Amino acid sequence: MEDMRRFISLLRDSGDYTLSRRQLYDDLTVDGVFESASAYMKEHPLSPETKARLEKYKNG
Repeated sequence: MEDMRRFISLLRDSGDYTLSRRQLYDDLTVDGVFESASAYMKEHPLSPETKARLEKYKNG
């Protein structure tokens, strides 16, 4: 949530979406992004319906 507030603030100040993203995320490493995504997925697991759709997609 804090990242979202920071992003909106940067966007409001600069008016440039691309610049705002760059300012917010330029200091992140690939490992940092992976760790953040992994933590998010642990806190917000996929619903059974979404898991079923993914399995159906994988199996063609």
